[in-house]
Amino acid sequence: MTEDNLTPYSISSNDILTTIYDITRAVFRHLPIRSLDSCTLVCQSWADLARRLKSQRSCIQTFAYQTDSFLSQNFNESISPFIHDKLWSIPSFALVVVTRNLDERGFASQSSSSSVTKSSRRSKAQQTARHTEHIDTSQVLTHHLNRSCRIFTIVSSGIIVTNDSNQSKEIETTDGLGMILFPKFPSNIFQIYPFSIPANCKISPNMSRSDLHQLLGGIPDDVPIRCVLFFVVNRQSQVLKCMQNLVKNYPSKLVIAGGFVEQVEQSKNTCGIVLTGDENHLNIRQIVLESHLQTIEQINSKLTKLKSNEDSSKFSFAIQLSCVARGEDFYGNENVECTQFRNLFPRTPLIGIFGNGEIGHDYLSNESIQSADDLFLTYSTVFTLISIN
Repeated sequence: MTEDNLTPYSISSNDILTTIYDITRAVFRHLPIRSLDSCTLVCQSWADLARRLKSQRSCIQTFAYQTDSFLSQNFNESISPFIHDKLWSIPSFALVVVTRNLDERGFASQSSSSSVTKSSRRSKAQQTARHTEHIDTSQVLTHHLNRSCRIFTIVSSGIIVTNDSNQSKEIETTDGLGMILFPKFPSNIFQIYPFSIPANCKISPNMSRSDLHQLLGGIPDDVPIRCVLFFVVNRQSQVLKCMQNLVKNYPSKLVIAGGFVEQVEQSKNTCGIVLTGDENHLNIRQIVLESHLQTIEQINSKLTKLKSNEDSSKFSFAIQLSCVARGEDFYGNENVECTQFRNLFPRTPLIGIFGNGEIGHDYLSNESIQSADDLFLTYSTVFTLISIN
């Protein structure tokens, strides 16, 4: 990675700016993506430089939105400054979590329709009738993000979000939306493969590795699976069969996690994402806060094990999958688990959901999964830490 991959930096005394190109490049390094897009309209040299810098940047970013109202103006006022002023690299994949009530209600979008009659003496403003249409989460995000960005949405009663200032919180009693945006990495470093499993899908207990890869998003046969995240609406036998095939084909160096949620995208019963990348560039660790771990001291002790396995990667993010019973009501209206994670990992973006059952296992080095049946948990929280070099 070069310095162009990172967020804006300060020009030091060692930087020698001898040409107009040097000066322009130094200035462009401080500009967000949307400003660079505007620079491409000035002249050919600016356009070439802006496109080059955009293609070299890699930055994982987060956005959070919380509201008691469904007025779209409130959402636009939150996301527009982020997109125009803070978006640092081109997003290729967006993992979105949204509360059930907000997803069902959608966002309000006002549109205009005019009706003019010959006898009407109303002003032009009066001739324009305003009516409100409701658009869903995917529609409103598609409007703001670039068309090439794949949006993957999970709906649950409670969510864990991180804002663009890297502050995390759990949203359970109000409505909210959170997303984490990923740039495009080289395929050997980090790749995300989304998948969905229809309810009528027949899964053989003895799938070949090639068939398993096709089921889980069309992964090339020669690309090893490192982590699979399942989001399940109904407890179905094919989910267990899929996990059994994963354990059989990957007896070690595999992380499996997930949760049972309110809804997954495209009204499927099961969907998820697969993470791939070679061991030199992608490091994945996971811990489970079992049901008996309930005090801050116990939670910190287990999270410290995750911290001790952290490496010095340039990029990292984490996913929290919690039981609805371990939320604010359990801890006295405090975001205990989310806060303790943030204390230990102050710079790591965190996103997640509260579900009606969890999937996960402890994985801090090369622990193998003994049985897929052991992956199903209750009253627990699963933290998955993904680091990218």
